[in-house]
Amino acid sequence: MQARRVAAIAAGALISITGAVVSTSPASAATGSVSMQAACDNQYPGQGRVAKIRTWNVLGWRCVTGVVPVADGQIDVTRQCRTQYRNPNAYSTYRNYSDPYSWYCVY
Repeated sequence: MQARRVAAIAAGALISITGAVVSTSPASAATGSVSMQAACDNQYPGQGRVAKIRTWNVLGWRCVTGVVPVADGQIDVTRQCRTQYRNPNAYSTYRNYSDPYSWYCVY
């Protein structure tokens, strides 16, 4: 009887601990930087575009070219996260809207 009670308490504790770990560490918790230059290379292949900041905020990144005067290309940061980390569920976010370098990927 005593052994059964101890086993039940231990099992309950294990379930409790496991539940806590799962809820605090979701599969999408990994984060990493995002390469804006790679985004330009991937999203405008063969055009030789360069990642530049046009306005000083997270939306200010553009893919520009000096060879032929064409419009700046926008960067799909989430698309780059999915490509860069080879994860179709990856997404992009940023820490500070006023800092264009604060982008990162969650994958």
